[in-house]
Amino acid sequence: MEILFYFSISLIAILISCIIFSNSVEWLGARLNLSHGITGSLLAAVGTALPETIVPLVAIFWGISWENMVKVLKGEVDALNSINQISMGAIIGAPFMLSTVAFFLIGLSSYLYFKSGRRNSSAINTDKTVLERDLSFFLISFFLAFLAIFLNHIFHVILAVVLMILYIVYLYKTIKEETKEEYKGEELEDNLDPFFLTKFIPNFPTKAGLPMAEKPTTFLIYCQLVFSLGLLLFSAHHFVEVLKEISHRLNFPAFIISLLLTPLATELPEKFNSWMWIRQKKDTLAVGNVSGALVFQSTFPVSIGLLFTDWHMTSAISYLTFIFCLISAGIVLFASRKNKLTFKTFLLGGVFYLAYLVFIIFKSG
Repeated sequence: MEILFYFSISLIAILISCIIFSNSVEWLGARLNLSHGITGSLLAAVGTALPETIVPLVAIFWGISWENMVKVLKGEVDALNSINQISMGAIIGAPFMLSTVAFFLIGLSSYLYFKSGRRNSSAINTDKTVLERDLSFFLISFFLAFLAIFLNHIFHVILAVVLMILYIVYLYKTIKEETKEEYKGEELEDNLDPFFLTKFIPNFPTKAGLPMAEKPTTFLIYCQLVFSLGLLLFSAHHFVEVLKEISHRLNFPAFIISLLLTPLATELPEKFNSWMWIRQKKDTLAVGNVSGALVFQSTFPVSIGLLFTDWHMTSAISYLTFIFCLISAGIVLFASRKNKLTFKTFLLGGVFYLAYLVFIIFKSG
């Protein structure tokens, strides 16, 4: 019971820090007068994806000795097996949850709101340019991550650099393709959730000495951002320790424990945001939030994994994680190009996730 208590507390702490962090990033984008597309597809996607990146980083670097760090850099990480598995599980689990569960929730929310009369059609009316660009980059980068399983550490280093270059190219294309018709500044602020700290500091003064009402100053946004990041680091450290203990007590691979449990907390912001945006008929934001996070998760965190873990997996379960991700994203991309993107397309993600769970139960039984 004690381990379940600590697991719940660390999970809740990660969730709270994710929500506060996302709120901070979105308000920062509005205050800096960035466009709706950049804030939604880049800032919001990266902001909500950062927690999934923090968990493996904490698992790898928190309290590591210099001797072990040298071993890690050389690709000699056998002595850090549990840390290795937790890190890889967290890194791969993020895109797996996004391409299965998050896609499923987009389809489910679209169907339910269509049946209830909140939506006029079951079609997902997203910006095809955004979706197809994101999924194309994701399929390329995640396939390279899958290919790296069968290569040695030298190629891991090369592919890590390639993936980072791919993400830089993605950022360039995304910013370049932005249009002037999208929301900016004050208009975007009207579409955001209330800033959290204003509930506790309602009369925080502005530069002019006047109360800021419900709109935060840039300084207060940065304060909340730093606070949420600190809480995230602290809670992620305890979460990793709990995962190691659970894996030890259940005698179950740390990779699977991390892959299935870590995204429960870290992926909730994307799932929740997309559900709300579908209800508000903001399909481009809903889908772009997930597809943009997929690109980030398949590049920067994977690069960390390639550099600081052995990135070798031999079980059919680990292979299926990659295969189901690629197939699910490929189906959505194909449907978009054929102009047949409906809730049914996204519901298929849930089928892949359920099939994965059944396979795990079958193998462990």
